[in-house]
Amino acid sequence: MRPQYPLARLSPAKDELLIIAITRESVVTNDTGPMLDKLLPLSASHEAALQWEGKLTFYFDGWDDDPRETAEIPEIRAYFQTLTKEWPYWLHFCEKVGDTILHVLRLLCHGHSVPTQGGMVGWRFEDLAEVTHEIMRLFRHMNGLYERLDLPETMNERISQEIAQLIGNTLQ
Repeated sequence: MRPQYPLARLSPAKDELLIIAITRESVVTNDTGPMLDKLLPLSASHEAALQWEGKLTFYFDGWDDDPRETAEIPEIRAYFQTLTKEWPYWLHFCEKVGDTILHVLRLLCHGHSVPTQGGMVGWRFEDLAEVTHEIMRLFRHMNGLYERLDLPETMNERISQEIAQLIGNTLQ
């Protein structure tokens, strides 16, 4: 079986993950402080950004009884929008082999879940122009991070290619 995202699988992005839980209480109160306490150190220095590149994923804790997909829950979407305004570096730090980047896009862009083969659930974006706008915004912030922290251009190019492949494979 061919890997879904071969560029990301071959990249020096790490095998280990930093998994962060976003609590229901933080979402309901729209308190991004606890999450920012975990995210800001990742983007605080050149060394930290290199160390944590491609390792981050997250989940929303306390929503297991809700039958909706997380991107369909208004409180989660509002929380994530606020969080992304305060820390927009998802493209650099999120893992790119799994679903994290696409989860970010589902949380930032309008869409809805759709049933797929085998009883799985997929996602259909309502407006691909909105998706393009969000991707470009996230790339601008990633580029700003690279300038601020003097990160290697070769890393920026590699990550950009990984993301392009991931999104291209998803939106086919």
